[in-house]
This record gives sequence, structure tokens and C-alpha cells, in this order.
Amino acid sequence: MKSTYISISEMAKLHGITRQTLIHYDNIDLFKPAKVDTNGYRYYCKHQIPYLREICFLKSLGISLKDIQQHFQERTPENEMYLLEKQKQYIMNQIAKLNTLREYLNQRIDLYEEAVDAGMMRMSLPFVRYIDARQAIFKEWLQPIDKDNLHTTLMDLWQRIFEREMVPSGGFGSIIKKSGVEKNKWLQGAGSCIFLPVWNKEHENTLTIPAGEYVCMYKYGMPYDTEHLEKLMQWLAKNNYELAGDIIDVCLLDTTFYKQETGVDFCMLQAPVTLKK
Repeated sequence: MKSTYISISEMAKLHGITRQTLIHYDNIDLFKPAKVDTNGYRYYCKHQIPYLREICFLKSLGISLKDIQQHFQERTPENEMYLLEKQKQYIMNQIAKLNTLREYLNQRIDLYEEAVDAGMMRMSLPFVRYIDARQAIFKEWLQPIDKDNLHTTLMDLWQRIFEREMVPSGGFGSIIKKSGVEKNKWLQGAGSCIFLPVWNKEHENTLTIPAGEYVCMYKYGMPYDTEHLEKLMQWLAKNNYELAGDIIDVCLLDTTFYKQETGVDFCMLQAPVTLKK
């Protein structure tokens, strides 16, 4: 018998699989032994080796046992080519999804790197930085603006994000309107925003935050506290800058990062500027 048949253990070892795997293949009628003796031991013929080898190959490509089983009912080069092309397309789709997840991770990591780097800088000192264009969804704050209404406004934006089946990896913040700042009505028309991933196509009801030079300043505080806005505008005036657009207040770390209740977020004010002539 040993010269004619291969035991289940030997067959499994030849293909780098377990005995239990071969038993499972037998139970689902995918790959059955050539002989089962009176003790229930399974044995295989040598000519079965190429069939099992092909099953293992297809399975290693991620093709389901169900599809393999169906394929072997009418296996032709054309059918196998179709099966492989179908799996190739599936893998390409998975790669695209993984690449998107990688970008989501990179975008959120960038936020945290900004927060960590801020700890090595002088917190109160504004600095100039070029920032690429961004997209965001925006909603004006509910009035009167306080922590509860700020939360309600953000929750509405989160819901809109989730309805679009998007991952909010770009974080959130607030937009302080230039028109209100120029009238000393700091919060007029201001509201919350959620930044959209830069690789997503443009969606309806989004606004574009233009690229350009921004004067940036870190702060701890709520977005509707105007103290830091006033300090930033004073710095612009002293350094020969003028405001060129809406001020963006980006939340870098929310209160969930703090062991003690602080009640405020760690943020970065970003004011688009031009030099005065």
C-alpha cells in the first residue's frame, strides 16, 4: 500500500498544509482521497498531487474554496484565466482601499506631529507658513454660541460626513469670517468645519480654503474666545501684514487627550495674509 498510495500526513506535508485541511477538503467534496481503509484512514494517489497543488495555488491567491470547487467542475484554460482575472481585479480594488486607508492614517499622523512639534516652539510666537489648499464642510454656529451649541453644530457636521461614508481623518476646526473680523464683530458668520481628505473628489456644499501664506499661532482655548484672535490681529498689524481671508482655527488635540479636565482644546490659528504695500 505504501508504494501505491500516499498517506494523509505525507500528502499534507508535501503541500505545506495540515491533515485537518485535507479532511475539510474531503468533507466539502473539494478534494477526496483515492482510498479510505476500514479504519477510516485516508490515502491518495500520486496522480492527485497536481490537483491539490493547483488548489493550494488558487487558495494562496485568496480565491475562496467555494469558487475553487465550482471552477474544478469545469476547469478549462479559459475558465481559469477568467477566475484569475476576477481575483486580480478584486486585489486591485483592495489595494486601492488600502492606499486610501494609508492616506487617512498619514493625514491624522500629520495632525499629531504638528501638536508634538508645537511643544518645542514658543507657544505665543506667531510664525509664517505656506499651506496648501483644503476642502471642508462648514456650518455656522448655533446661537447663542457656547460649548453646548458648538457641540451641536459639530455633531451635525459629523453626521453629514458619515452619511457620505467618509473618514474624518483631516480633523475639525472653526472658520472665523474675515468680514466679521474687519467690523470688530469677531464671531459674525463664524462656524465649525470638518476638513475633507485632499484626495477625495469635490463634494456638494463644500468650501475651498485657498492655498497661500498663513500666519499661524498655537493656543489653548475655545474657538469662540476672541482673546487669541485679537492678539493675532495685533501681531499682524505690528509686522506689516493684512488679513487676506477667513481665519482658520484648527483643532490639533481635543480634550480627550488630557488626563485632567481642561475644558479647552489645543489649536492652531491660521490667518491668510498679504504684506501691506
